[in-house]
Amino acid sequence: MEVHVTFPTAEEARSLSRSAVDQRLAACANIFPSMHSFYWWQDKVQSEEEVAVVFKTAAKAVDALIAFVAKHHSYEVPAIVVHGPLRSAVSYEEWVERETRT
Repeated sequence: MEVHVTFPTAEEARSLSRSAVDQRLAACANIFPSMHSFYWWQDKVQSEEEVAVVFKTAAKAVDALIAFVAKHHSYEVPAIVVHGPLRSAVSYEEWVERETRT
């Protein structure tokens, strides 16, 4: 499973990513620095730089990871989106399962 989250700063993205991996909520976190986002917030279009993170996790840990990110994220409504793989290598799936604990 992949959990995609956007953050307002690289510092917050790194901090939450490291904590999630340390706590075994995710086997891995990939940080994609500096993307530009346009979005509706408080009745107007916002334009901001953001940082994207893709957490690699097991299905059994998704709810705990979502709760962790939501609790510690600075946004009032963080974008947390879960994607299940259509297909992935068995060895990769086994590694994610081994490294992710709840």
